[in-house]
Amino acid sequence: MKKQNTIGNYFNKMKEKASAVLESSTQTGELVSKAEDKTSQTDKQGLRDLGAQVKALVRLVKSYKRGDYRNVSKKSMVLIVAGLLYFVSPIDAVPDFLIGAGLLDDATVLAFLFKTLSSEISSFQSWEKEDSYVKPAP
Repeated sequence: MKKQNTIGNYFNKMKEKASAVLESSTQTGELVSKAEDKTSQTDKQGLRDLGAQVKALVRLVKSYKRGDYRNVSKKSMVLIVAGLLYFVSPIDAVPDFLIGAGLLDDATVLAFLFKTLSSEISSFQSWEKEDSYVKPAP
């Protein structure tokens, strides 16, 4: 019996790779670069919300790797990296070359992440706003 190529199956494959990627600064850097590049495609295809979600996850991964932000569980970071791996992978449940439909599965995976990890992602975004606020000089 042929194993079905579902979003869940592909995402599980990405979860298997995610821990190793998160441990490697080189691999994490490559993933971040690919995700940032691909977000320009989402903007062109009218999927700005998807691009904004990816950018937030990329900033979270960068802050985590630098050690600036650690108020997120390791398990959540693995899921986030898996989601970004899924997003940048050209081979997934719906190939990205299928214009329009190709990013829908990516959007589904990212929506799942944002729903599942909403409190941790919101905490990060709040921390980002507080961190970027510069108090006026006396």
